[in-house]
Order: sequence, then structure tokens, then C-alpha cells
Amino acid sequence: MTRSNMAMAGALCLLAVLAGVRLLGGDPGIDLQAIFEGDDQEQAILTHFRGPRVILAMMTGAALAMAGTVSQVMLRNPLASPDIIGFTAGASAAAAAAILIFGDISAAMPGALVGGILAACLVFGLAWRDGISPLALVLVGVALNLMLITATDILLSLSPGILASEATRFLTGSFASADWRSAGLMALACLVLGGVLAGLAFAIDRLELGDDLAVTLGLAPDRIRFCATVCIALIVAVSVAVAGPIPFIAFLAGPLARLAAARPGTVLGLSAVIGAILGVGADLLATLPIAGTRLPAGVFTALIGAPAMLLLLLRLEVDRK
Repeated sequence: MTRSNMAMAGALCLLAVLAGVRLLGGDPGIDLQAIFEGDDQEQAILTHFRGPRVILAMMTGAALAMAGTVSQVMLRNPLASPDIIGFTAGASAAAAAAILIFGDISAAMPGALVGGILAACLVFGLAWRDGISPLALVLVGVALNLMLITATDILLSLSPGILASEATRFLTGSFASADWRSAGLMALACLVLGGVLAGLAFAIDRLELGDDLAVTLGLAPDRIRFCATVCIALIVAVSVAVAGPIPFIAFLAGPLARLAAARPGTVLGLSAVIGAILGVGADLLATLPIAGTRLPAGVFTALIGAPAMLLLLLRLEVDRK
């Protein structure tokens, strides 16, 4: 068995354990025997509350992981994940604007969908110079990300107190409001858009070797990047729409998968499983009372992801020297 297969098997086992603990543990705990005996209350807890929440956490994590690892390999930069190059910030800013304009938290979902797509179009358009330069795309994305974060802060400061509170809670990222509709939408996006990315994975792995070599292999780098960017933007937009911005899963999953498999490239399947692990793990931590309160899942992914990003930057600096 290869190291990649061993890593996949271990990741799937860990995901199954975490999902089982999340479904059956917590307060109140669920007794499987009672479910099999037809306990309506425990069945309702499992099917109406915890089931969709676990599915949403898994699908969101997997989708973001696939988007992140593809963007990192495609742009030949381990920092080029959607939450660094502006896609997530665009969806978040548009969601905040929609809440402010329409005065209703339900407006966040369509706002996030539109904002994520517009942000991707803006990044792609500004970076276009007779073709797409990966470095230009990253630099434009980072600059746009900072601008959109600032715009979101301004929008929140202009919002009335109650709306600002609701928008802030949404923008923290959480699976607490999951239902089968949102879980199904995220699962559909993960399967369809993830399937497209899987189809592009071979070509995207060749792009890591440089555009000139890719062209000699009969590939069209700009067309591949465009198609992949559309899929990544849609995945991010849907994930923000259903769960708010869940930071750093897209950033972390790819490097962890490549480290576990000990090989370069997208490692798409393993990245998706690791992303699902991060999503379910963050949601499991979100159920634990800390200082008398429960924090949203996005807080825990940020707590893990920010130090990991710092370590990656330090490692890149050491390798450069």
C-alpha cells in the first residue's frame, strides 16, 4: 500500500470517528439502541438537527479544501487560497451589504453568491495582461482582499445595532443554522463543482511545471485557469452563503494532504477528506462550552489556521535562503 493510500485510509477513519462523535455525543447524548427502538425525540435530534449540521460541515470543508488546493497548485503559490486572494472577502462584503440594504439576515445568502462571483471576475479581470500571470493574480487578489475586508468593516460600522450584530455573527462562520436545504445545496456544489475540478486536476498539476511546458503538452493554461477560477469562486460563494466565511480550511487542507501523501500536486481526494475533517472537527469544538459560552466553528479554524500560515511563511523563508 502506498503512502498516499495509507494517508487516505487513516483520514477516512478519523473522519468517521469525528462524525460519529458529533452525531451521538454532546448534550444530550444519543443512545443508538433508543433510536432503533423508535424513540421519536432522539430520532428528531439526529435527523433534524445534528444530521444536516454534520453533512454541512463535511461538505463545506471538503469543497473549500478542493478549491484551496487547486488554486495553490494552479497559481504555484502555497499562500494562494481563496480566503487570501479575495474570493471569500468578496462574498462576505456582499453579504454584509445585502443585510444592511434589505435589513434582513436572509438576504446574506444571495448577497454572498453574487459577491463571490463578482470578486473572482474582478481579480481575474485586473490580473489579465494578454493572458493570466499567476503572480499578478495573487498580488491583485491579496490587494483586493484587504480592500474588501475594510469595506466590510465600514458596512458593519454603518449598520444599526441589531443588524450589525446579526451580520457579525454570520461573518464569523458557523454551522449552527444548518438544515437539510443548506446541507443539500452545499453537497450539490461539492459534487458538481468538485467533479469539474477533479476533471481539471491532471491539467492543473501540469501547470505547476510552468506555462511553456504545459503548452508543449497541448494544454491551454489561460483557459484552464479560467475554468478552475469559475469553479473555485462558485464553491466559495456557496459556502459563504450557507455557513458564512469559514477561514483557513481552503488554506490548510492542500499542504496537509501533500505532506501526508508525500507528493506534490493537487492531491484532490485526500485534500477533500482532510477539509471535511477540519470542518467536522471545528463544529465539534464549537459545541464545547468555553468560559460559559459556545464559540462558532469559524473561530476554531482561524485559531488553527493563523499559526499554520505563520509557520508556512517561516518555512518558505528558510527554503528561500
